Amino acid sequence: MASRSAREIAYETIRSRIITMDLKPGDELNDRELAQELGISRTPMREALIMLNIAHMVVIKPQSGTHVAPIDLKLMEMEQFARFTLEKEILNRLRGHVTPQQEAEYRRNIEDYRVLEADREMRLLELDNAFHRRAFELCGMEEHFDHMLSTFQHIERLRKFSLQTEENKSVCAAHTRILEAVLRGSEEDLSRALSDHLNRYKLSVEQARQRHPEYFTEGTVHPVDHI
Repeated sequence: MASRSAREIAYETIRSRIITMDLKPGDELNDRELAQELGISRTPMREALIMLNIAHMVVIKPQSGTHVAPIDLKLMEMEQFARFTLEKEILNRLRGHVTPQQEAEYRRNIEDYRVLEADREMRLLELDNAFHRRAFELCGMEEHFDHMLSTFQHIERLRKFSLQTEENKSVCAAHTRILEAVLRGSEEDLSRALSDHLNRYKLSVEQARQRHPEYFTEGTVHPVDHI
């Protein structure tokens, strides 16, 4: 396995475990143990941790070790604003141009989510992503969605919490309102439906902070340049 390939695999693996809250804020990250677990050498693992540090997902302190970073609320807000801005543009390109077959596929996605609403968190995340990605696909810009999602660190961790709160029950209705705005609404209708949906994360933040205040920080974590 090439060093770069090993580093990328290590980065994606640890990032995924952080996002899904398998690794929680404050958890210690031992590069030797993680390297052994993935069957790679320590060098690419240390490089991956540096990359995660730059992405504000890991905190590296030479005197006290490496730990999973808290969820940064300021960066979360920036990520969500970037998502709203890009997704609104894509949905407006699609507005009024959805075929009956495409509408049926959208509604099937919403119904699949509804059936699973009280079950299987990872499948719910997949269905949610599929709903939002669909507009990008229909515009031939799915790579933009994938890139956007790959750059988000903090809002993605919160989504894990939201699946465990009452806020999750609003997803099907919110997706339906977005779809109706795409089908028959105005630009203002679509903007309001998308904004209302994406801004519901703030309620999830409050519920999550009540349970685990130690998981959050109000300011950005400043990375270091060595490990």
